[in-house]
Amino acid sequence: MSSSHSSTQSAHLPQALSKLWHTPTLTVARFTLRSYIRSGWILGDIVLVWLLYAAFFLEFGGNVKYFYDTAGQGLYAIAILSTIVMTQRAMQARVYPPLARLSSRSSYVQGLILATGFLRIPTFLLMLLLAAGYHAHIPIFGIQGATVSNMLSGSLGLLLNCIVLSTLTVVLSIPIATRRIQIVFLAWLVAVLYSNTNPTLVAQYLAVTRLPLAPFAA
Repeated sequence: MSSSHSSTQSAHLPQALSKLWHTPTLTVARFTLRSYIRSGWILGDIVLVWLLYAAFFLEFGGNVKYFYDTAGQGLYAIAILSTIVMTQRAMQARVYPPLARLSSRSSYVQGLILATGFLRIPTFLLMLLLAAGYHAHIPIFGIQGATVSNMLSGSLGLLLNCIVLSTLTVVLSIPIATRRIQIVFLAWLVAVLYSNTNPTLVAQYLAVTRLPLAPFAA
């Protein structure tokens, strides 16, 4: 009887995976990524990653800290630019008929977030592969001082920050975000920058606005 129960569970597993694969959120994510790749915009990401490597790693491989500090800043910028392009393309008039067939608009936004976040993974891996090509005689990744543990922990943190940035870019894009939400976010960003660069008493009180950034800094 137990074997019959196990076989029934095994038969239901492919059906469950197929159902998950065809959910509105994953369908939108797959459509968005496929469209982005077929349009050729993916080449822009590849070129930007190569330029980042050529500018900061071609003549100097660096150590683990240098890699994550430098590559992190560049990949953050690429994440924002790439997400802007993907979101604007996904919000063109041609997508309105498919949107009308969705039971909820939130599925479309979630699909965009999933697609833009997923793209951060191959982008980072490409950057890591290029950096690993420098000083190939150095053990583990070709980066000075690199170990499996510090590269894995650093990779996780960098990828999470990139995904957070791409998600924020999606939810703050028009027509997803209202003008009021954008103004509130910009006001918060100004407060953070002011509190981080100005020694005045007001800036000290505004230091509390930096608390949401603490997990990403860690």
